[in-house]
Amino acid sequence: MSRAAELRRQQALLRALLQTPPPAAPPPGARALGTVSLPRGLQAYRGHAKALAAQTLAAVFGRLQQALGETEFAAMAWAFWRACPPQRGDLGCWGQALPEFLRDQPGMPAWLPDLARLEWAAHQAERALDAELDAGSLQLLAEQETDRLCLRLRPGLQLLSLLGSAAARWPLDLAGSADEHLIVLVWRQGWRAEARVLDADQAMFMQGLLQGQCLQQTLDQTLSAHAGFDFAAWLQAALSEAWLQAVIPFSEPS
Repeated sequence: MSRAAELRRQQALLRALLQTPPPAAPPPGARALGTVSLPRGLQAYRGHAKALAAQTLAAVFGRLQQALGETEFAAMAWAFWRACPPQRGDLGCWGQALPEFLRDQPGMPAWLPDLARLEWAAHQAERALDAELDAGSLQLLAEQETDRLCLRLRPGLQLLSLLGSAAARWPLDLAGSADEHLIVLVWRQGWRAEARVLDADQAMFMQGLLQGQCLQQTLDQTLSAHAGFDFAAWLQAALSEAWLQAVIPFSEPS
């Protein structure tokens, strides 16, 4: 069988598996089921896909599963599989679109998509490339002007704006209302994802760094809005919590 023919066969089988209700006649790809009766064979494949969808998402979105309950979560996972099937063999890459999928569902509480965003960010942090602190690069802070430097943060680190009711499911230390939006930092420390609610000044400073601004511009913007921002305290936290990867020369974006 040619490669193109095999691809068409697989695509036909996939369409049959995702079709609801099951097709009355078997698709060309169903011939691969051999001697098993075709409707039963498709049902077996479909049952396996349903179980795999729920297991794969539960491994990432465990708190979302707790919030929905196993039965509703499994139904949601299968609906998501049909709407946004995996595009790669590595199922660890599947799930990025789940928050948007949830947001589009009628009557969905707003905090559930936010909880999914938080859990996906944690998943990405744990899968991010390893990056050790370049301790020697810290010397540049004493040798160079801050407008000629920028700070590179660790891979996988993200800032998220989340409803307090979603952040509380992590759980995180919260001081505001469940309906209030909080800025949550997600990063990896060791092999485990961590999350923390940031004060507004720290959030603004780290957002500037993530946007690739030079250190001086980031400091100026932060201090203009939050005069009490303490860079030395932030740097100490960045080193102890494994946020910072390196101090590097700043280059203007092309």
